[in-house]
Amino acid sequence: MLILAIDTTALTATAAAAIYENGEIKKYSLATVNNGLTHSETLFPLIDNALSLMGKSVKDVELFGVSAGPGSFTGVRIGVAAVKGLAFDGRPTVAVSAPEALAENIGAEGVICPLMDARRGVFYNAMFRRENGVLFRLTPDRAISAEELSAEIEGYGTVYLCGDGAALYQSLHKGEGKVVPPSVSERCQNALSVASVAARMWEQGQTLSSAELAPIYLRKPQAEREREERLKKEENK
Repeated sequence: MLILAIDTTALTATAAAAIYENGEIKKYSLATVNNGLTHSETLFPLIDNALSLMGKSVKDVELFGVSAGPGSFTGVRIGVAAVKGLAFDGRPTVAVSAPEALAENIGAEGVICPLMDARRGVFYNAMFRRENGVLFRLTPDRAISAEELSAEIEGYGTVYLCGDGAALYQSLHKGEGKVVPPSVSERCQNALSVASVAARMWEQGQTLSSAELAPIYLRKPQAEREREERLKKEENK
């Protein structure tokens, strides 16, 4: 099966596209960029690059995987909208959890903690455990404060961090749990990890039509939250 996977969930300018041939011999091409340009500027050139490196066209793709959130509201919308358009002819899609795709970056056995900066000391997160090479989910995707997460991590012992929020979390983390910081490759969104999760979800029958595919949001947009706070302050005057 030939899978096209993309990730535009990062609050930074990181965007990634991968073509993954999930056959007896695994083959892939991966294109990733973090150059300050917007996702709308970089996404389709990345897709074209990944396809051309495999000698394929978008017509050859059999499954579309997208990191559907949580994450940057604009980035999530761009990624989901792109896949909805590409799969409009009826090919299946998979909505991959952004934290699960990040956890897929870590090959170590043990507890894995993906972290995406959601602003104001809050992180998009879920906890996972890898045992005998298999990734198990421990919590649902959530928005959680650094303080709450630190208290939880203390109960796990050694925890492997990943995601673009790892460095910020470490600067705020005051707990006693031992955290292992990520390498550069483990810190950034990786479309190959999205493809790997998408292949697993396809095998489990967790596919969607392009019409059913939708973003995964855990919080209201920052502009809406700020507006609500402003209105609340005005009401209390």
